[in-house]
Amino acid sequence: MKSKEKDLIFWVLTIVLTISFMILGVFMYRTSWLRLWESVRDLGASCQYYFGQLFQIGKISEITVLLPSEVIDITTGLPKTGETFSYKLKAYFRLLLEGRHLSTFGEIFAEKMMTFLQVIIILIPVGVALFFIIKRIYKRVNNRYGQDTIFLKIFKKITGVIDSPIRAWVGSYVDFLRNKRWIGVTWITIWATNFNITPIIISFFAYYLYFVISFDLISLYGQFCKLIIDFKMVLLYLPVWLEVIIFWKIFDGMRKGIGLGLLRYFEARNCGFIKELPIVSMSCGSMGKKKTTMITDMALSQEVMFRQEAFSRLQKQDLKFPFFPWVSFENEIKVCMEYGVIYNLASIRAWVALKRQRYEKHNDADKQLYGYDTKRYGTDYYDGLKEENLFDVLETYAKLYFIYVIQSSLIVSNYSIRTDNVQLSEGNFPLWSYDFFTNGVSVDSRFAHILDFDVLRLGKKVLKNNPKRGSFEFGVVVISEVGKERGNNLELTEVKKTVQTANQKNDLFNSWLKLCRHSATVDNFPFIKVFTDEQRPESWGADARDLCDIVTIVKSGERKMALPFYTIEETIAEWCFDKFMDLYYNLRYYRGDNTLLVYLLKRIVSAIYQRHVKLYNRFGFSVLTISTERGTMDGKKAKKKYFLMNKKIYSDRFSTDCFSDYFNDMAKKSKTGITDYLEYASSKATVLELKEQNSYFINALYKDVGE
Repeated sequence: MKSKEKDLIFWVLTIVLTISFMILGVFMYRTSWLRLWESVRDLGASCQYYFGQLFQIGKISEITVLLPSEVIDITTGLPKTGETFSYKLKAYFRLLLEGRHLSTFGEIFAEKMMTFLQVIIILIPVGVALFFIIKRIYKRVNNRYGQDTIFLKIFKKITGVIDSPIRAWVGSYVDFLRNKRWIGVTWITIWATNFNITPIIISFFAYYLYFVISFDLISLYGQFCKLIIDFKMVLLYLPVWLEVIIFWKIFDGMRKGIGLGLLRYFEARNCGFIKELPIVSMSCGSMGKKKTTMITDMALSQEVMFRQEAFSRLQKQDLKFPFFPWVSFENEIKVCMEYGVIYNLASIRAWVALKRQRYEKHNDADKQLYGYDTKRYGTDYYDGLKEENLFDVLETYAKLYFIYVIQSSLIVSNYSIRTDNVQLSEGNFPLWSYDFFTNGVSVDSRFAHILDFDVLRLGKKVLKNNPKRGSFEFGVVVISEVGKERGNNLELTEVKKTVQTANQKNDLFNSWLKLCRHSATVDNFPFIKVFTDEQRPESWGADARDLCDIVTIVKSGERKMALPFYTIEETIAEWCFDKFMDLYYNLRYYRGDNTLLVYLLKRIVSAIYQRHVKLYNRFGFSVLTISTERGTMDGKKAKKKYFLMNKKIYSDRFSTDCFSDYFNDMAKKSKTGITDYLEYASSKATVLELKEQNSYFINALYKDVGE
């Protein structure tokens, strides 16, 4: 079908549906539309009262929102006054706790349970019989690998003819409606009116306009009664299935909001912990304690904090000269970045210095200061401590803007880390979306920069005349297995400082650690952090380790759920999965074909379990119990907690086997595998089998005895 023909059909269908909705409203929901007119009348009277009292104009009209509805013939059953309501409410709760009422409640509950048990007793034999029939049928052994049974072929044929085309057509129509959003708004308004929801909203504003002027507390009870009547109309008109869906959506939305709030609270606590760490830190723990996971998580948070810090300081620089045309200055910075004039902090300093030199020579504010009125607003700022010239502030602003705006990862690491912070821009001042917990997959993912260790070496370089030497100024440096890279004092005993090639003793890497904050400091804040990990702190030489805080992972906690009220759903999902898998692999043991029962169960169980997995991946977290101490390892340890949120750290951020390609390369070159290894002939190794081990210990034993 051509696109124009399809659009024509969609327009005709839309018009027919809209007219049908209106006709249903006139004949089936007439009271709701009359109530709409009544609420609009109330809003008009309240507006007249509001503006009349506010500006003392016109006559005060009758406040119709205080009157009972004339179109809804429903009573609340509540007392007429608030005092009577309060008295009867207290009496109700006193009676509720009396023994005879509790006894009556118990009798009713027992009666309902008996009915429920009768139904269960009737269904049990049917279920048992069905179970044995299915078991007998499906236990017949066959090896028809991958072939569909007759019933499954018929089912797929029917669904292929009916289900797929309908899905495709409905999907096209939904896309059509999304492109014409006003249609959806119109339909929602019509049905909100049909179900008496629109009149409730209008009545709220009508009463609000009256109440903010009159502050009539006595009228609140009357409005409460009217609200109950309106909601009775909603419940009367809404189908039960729709009520259940709406209630579930509201409940699910509220608990997801609570869950996301809890995850963001954990992230804020993590950020507070990271801020307490010095520039260099070392995470330690035994294998599998999530050391690399932790430093990756901290690096992701630190990158966000650096941009946020730059943004915060930008605002303060802006207010030093509030009437300077900052947007023009920013646009020139962006142009200079595009043409390579500005590419690091040092180039910014040179660029602003040149701008300052030209201004002092020509005194042309139009060209160098974008028309800034220096006579009116001045070029000096005094903060009570020191005086700053405009160009000093421009240099600081440009550096902060560069750190904030560059669309590049601020992480430099010896393994890959994925980030997905999104820069939002309408061509003016850009903003960043930092939320780690939004649903969906980011299309703007970036990866950390490859760490060339030469850029961190102040002394000899591995690659002579390395074009990147001296280029690193600021950012987040992440080094996994730092002890294997740098070595400890014992391992470096034979390494000589005086040799011509670069090594751990003559590359001055430790000197860079001690001085790195100097190149990264902007506006008195160091935009640099170094995260490292190793199994034991002693694996890194004492000279560098003394600069660090050592973060030891004491315990890695079990995965938990931040989503409240999820226990029942989790139990159902796990039960469905376990029961289905038991059945599924039992049937696969006997049969090689595809059956209708397994096909249907697989679709149902997979849908349930996939939802469960997605929720855990979004709202799951685990807690690391950690202790921190100075790198000198002679101080008191402080116990803390660090939170790992699944959505943040496990969204394909990094690979835990980051050095695995080294072993993969060796394995590819080898022509043998584990199945090619010789097996022991019995429960006791022979002499030849011992020698097959190529063991230092065994070889030494036989060498000592002369064999």
